Amino acid sequence: MNQFLTQIRQKLNKPTLFGLYGALGCLIAALLFGEGFLALTKTTPSFFRPAQAIALLIDCSGSMDGDKLQEAKNAAIQFVQRQDLTKDQFTVLGFGSDVHLGTPLTSDPYTLETAIANLSDGGGTMMDIAINAAADQLQFAEENRHLLLFTDGIPGSQGTDAIEEANKTLTAGMTAKNNNINLIAVATGDADVNFLTQLTQDRDRVFYASTGDFDRAFRAAEEAIYGKQLVESEDGGNYPLLYSLLRIGIWTGLLAIGTSLSLILGQNHYLHRRLLSFNEGILGFLGGLGAGVAAGAIGQLIYAPVASFPPLAVVGRVAGWAILGTLVGGGMSFFVPNLKSSRALLAGLLGGIGGAMGFLLAAGAMGDIVGRLLGAAILGAFLGVAIALIEQLSREAWLVVHWSPVEQTKISLGDKPVILGSSQDAHVYLRKDKGFPAITATIFTEKDKIIMQFDDKMRELKSMKKLRHELNDGDRRKLGDVLLEVKTLTHRLPN
Repeated sequence: MNQFLTQIRQKLNKPTLFGLYGALGCLIAALLFGEGFLALTKTTPSFFRPAQAIALLIDCSGSMDGDKLQEAKNAAIQFVQRQDLTKDQFTVLGFGSDVHLGTPLTSDPYTLETAIANLSDGGGTMMDIAINAAADQLQFAEENRHLLLFTDGIPGSQGTDAIEEANKTLTAGMTAKNNNINLIAVATGDADVNFLTQLTQDRDRVFYASTGDFDRAFRAAEEAIYGKQLVESEDGGNYPLLYSLLRIGIWTGLLAIGTSLSLILGQNHYLHRRLLSFNEGILGFLGGLGAGVAAGAIGQLIYAPVASFPPLAVVGRVAGWAILGTLVGGGMSFFVPNLKSSRALLAGLLGGIGGAMGFLLAAGAMGDIVGRLLGAAILGAFLGVAIALIEQLSREAWLVVHWSPVEQTKISLGDKPVILGSSQDAHVYLRKDKGFPAITATIFTEKDKIIMQFDDKMRELKSMKKLRHELNDGDRRKLGDVLLEVKTLTHRLPN
């Protein structure tokens, strides 16, 4: 195993090594814990859902004849079948020149499906009368009330004044809204989306669909009624706010734990140290959990109100991952010597944004589970690479540790001393059997100087007269099997 890790270390530079560790850590956490947690905490679509009273108002005018009306009916029936009829009630109305009541509010599936199937087409598009009739059916409902309008045209019919019909329809819509009825529109054909936006008073509640795509539009309308989750696209997002925040926060926390611990492992692997100490494990676990819960909850809080508006929904999703990356990156400043917290936070932010975009592309292309797993790997990889690159790009002085003629690592120098010794907590491990004490020396910057300060025990062991040494660019020191070389920014070499 040690030989395998050594080969990896020899062949990969630090950004690549960190990217690999980050990807594996986040992926393993998502696979072993994240998906199981989501599955265990996912409820049926109706578990937390408040009861709904929904009026299905379907345009049956002459322009809807034939296959178009049949497809609309099929989509409406499937819409009803997806709902919880132990809680929800539906009324079905069709309209053309007149309004036809298929059924008043009911929860009986056979009655509803029969009412939808029996809708017939013909005549104009008397939308104002239809909206008023649907609102009347909902007026005594105690549940949350929604009016779902499906239409392929504009208000009115031949021989009527188009402006007058439009104004009457807008008035009907306003009356419904004032009675706390939520208007949602599915448009097709010649339907005027701008007019329907005026009618619903919300562009996010208007969904356009071409023939053959009606079911997708009804599903989008369903999301406008019930909502959805930050990391899920299928049913199951209709949770109370606190439950939703905790659920997504804990899931994100599990991924953050995996990412944090894996990056600590990567840092220790790079420095030839023990891969994980007890204290590092505790700090990585608690820090990752805290960062993940906070980021996931905040991301869900941002995402939930804008989920039905795609551009803002993307911003909401990215925000959660950006926060996660920022916090995880900031935490790595405790484990990477002389990585300033401000730079670590910036690295995490950039890695989180890049990882978020990869996550969204993967989830969109491959579905929820595969997309989440691939997205987790991308997120971890971006975080790892960003942290390692920012560390390298921000160095002003660094220590090159030559472990062998073919293997070296680089450690940033700064105010925080780099510890050399036989302690397992030393940044550069020196073999105890070669006579090196737990803390042999420290190297740090002091103003514009690079100082190597030997420990008092070295005076006793080696009879050293001078413990404090000032080092310059290119200076080398041999300690046992390890050769140390100091480099500064003016002579910076590519990694």
